[in-house]
Amino acid sequence: AVLTSIAVTPTDSSLAAGTELQYTATGTYSNNTIQDLTTEVFWASSNGAAATISNAMGSEGLAHGVAADATTISATLDGITGSTTLTVTAAVLTSID
Repeated sequence: AVLTSIAVTPTDSSLAAGTELQYTATGTYSNNTIQDLTTEVFWASSNGAAATISNAMGSEGLAHGVAADATTISATLDGITGSTTLTVTAAVLTSID
């Protein structure tokens, strides 16, 4: 079977700077089978100033918000790419000691 498409989830997410979000890549094959490819794809962020994404073993697909901006998160395998938009927001105050 040949890989025909890759879906990256969650789609169109937002993330506060300084926090992390786990992405998943799901591949669809020519025989209609579906496979989790999160650990096999090459992850990339189009705007490293907004967010970075890991290809390190054990943390594949883990995005880290850097600063408020937008970026495209993509997952590529065998010449097939799936992508989604990630909006990074300014860090928010969560507690005051």
